[in-house]
Amino acid sequence: MPRLLFVLLGAIAPVITACASPIRSTPSLPPPRTLGLPPGMAIGQPAPDDRTLPVVGGRADAAARSDGVITLETAIQRVLASSPDLAAAAEAVRAKEGDARQASLWPNPELIGEAENFGGTGDQENFETAEYTVSLAQPIDVSGKIRRRATAADYERRMSGWDYETTRLDLITSTRKAYADLVAAQRKVDLTNELARLADSLAAAVDARVQAGKVSPVEGTRIAVVKSAARAEALRAEQELSTARAALSALWGDASFPVGWAEEDSPAEAGLPPSETLETLLAGAPEAARWSDEIALREAEFDLARATTFPDVTASFGARRFAENDDYAFVAGLSIPLPVFDRNQGVIAAATSRRTETERRRAAFLARQRADFRAAYDGVRRAEISVRSLDERIIPAAQSVFSATTVGYQAGKFSLIDLLDAQRTLFEAQVQGVEARSELTKALSDLERLIARPVETAQSANTGG
Repeated sequence: MPRLLFVLLGAIAPVITACASPIRSTPSLPPPRTLGLPPGMAIGQPAPDDRTLPVVGGRADAAARSDGVITLETAIQRVLASSPDLAAAAEAVRAKEGDARQASLWPNPELIGEAENFGGTGDQENFETAEYTVSLAQPIDVSGKIRRRATAADYERRMSGWDYETTRLDLITSTRKAYADLVAAQRKVDLTNELARLADSLAAAVDARVQAGKVSPVEGTRIAVVKSAARAEALRAEQELSTARAALSALWGDASFPVGWAEEDSPAEAGLPPSETLETLLAGAPEAARWSDEIALREAEFDLARATTFPDVTASFGARRFAENDDYAFVAGLSIPLPVFDRNQGVIAAATSRRTETERRRAAFLARQRADFRAAYDGVRRAEISVRSLDERIIPAAQSVFSATTVGYQAGKFSLIDLLDAQRTLFEAQVQGVEARSELTKALSDLERLIARPVETAQSANTGG
C-alpha cells in the first residue's frame, strides 16, 4: 500500500508542476515610454528606480528650489512622486499581482474523519464493532484549468501595468499643460501691471495738461476711466494666476502646497517631422500596445471556459481501523462529477462574444486614434502659424504704431483717443501672443502624448537611432 501511495503522488506531481502560467515571469510594468524619462535614457531601459512602483510620501518637496522658483522638470518630478492617481494605479498593479499568485494555487486537500457501525442494534449497539476511517481528499485538475486561470490572471496583471503607464503619461501631459497655463498667467500679470503703470503715467500727464488748460476736462475723466479699467485688468490677471497655481498643485494631490514663480521654458519650436513619420509611432502608445495583451486575455478566458467543461476529479486515500479485531486497512476513492446538465455552455458563449467584442473595440480604437492624431498634428501646425504671425508681424507693427502715436500725441498731432486705441491694440496683441504660445505648448503636449515620446526623437526612432 505505501508503494501505491508513492505511485499516486508520482503521477500527480507532473500535473501540479504544469500549472504555472507561461507568462508568470514577465514583469508587471511595460518598458517606460520615453515621454517624461530623464534625458538620454532610451526606451526599453529601466527607469532610475528600476521601475519600482512608487510609494507616496517620499521627498518630493525637493522639486521646488530654495528660492521658490519651479521649473517644468521639477513640477513633473513632484507630480510623479506625490500624485494620488499614480499611487492608486500602483496599488492596482499590486492587487493584480496578488490575484495572479492566488489564481495559480491548487485547492487545499480535505482531511476527512469517519466513524461507522455504532449506536445501532444488536452487535452494532456500542463501539465494539465500529469502524474508524481517516482519509485525505484532493481535487485534481485534469483539464489544465489552474494553468489557464493563472495565465488569464497574469494577462490581467500585465494590463494593469499598461494602465499604470497610461496614468503616468496622462499626469505628465496634464502637468505640462497646467505649467503652460501658469507661465501664461504670469506673463499676463506682467502685461497688465505694465498697462496699469502706463495708465498711471498717462493719467498724470493728462491731469497736468488739464490743469494748464491745454485739453478739456473730459479727457481727464476719460483717462481716469482707463486707469480704473487697467487696475481691474491687473486684478483679474492676479486671480487667474492664483487659479493656475492651484490647478498645478492639485495635480500632486496637495492644493495647499505653495507654488512659486514658474520659470519660463525656451520658446517652443516644434520642428515637426512629417505626419507620416509620427503616425508610425502611434503603436508605441500604451493605449495601443495594451491591445495585444487584452486579446491574449480573452483567448485565455475562452480556453479556461472550454477547460471548465471537464470537472475536477477528487481522489481520496486513507486508513480504516476495525474496532472488533483492531485490524487496519487502506481505503481509496475517486469522485467524478458527471457533466450532464451544466457543461459551462453559458460561460463559453460569453467568452466567445467577449473575444469578438475586443477585436471590434480594438478596430474602433485604432480608427479613433488616427483621427485624434490628425487633429493634434493640425492643431500644432495652426498654433505655429499663429505664434509666427504674432511674433513676426502683428506685435512689432502694434508696437511701432504705439510708439509713433505716443510721440505724435506729445507733439499734439494725435488725440488722447488715438493714443489709448494704439495702447489697447498693442496690449491685446501681446496678450494674444502669450495665449498663442501657451496653446502651441499645449497642442504639442497633446501630440506627444499620442505618440508617447518627444517629437524631436521621432526621426531617430524611425531610423533606429
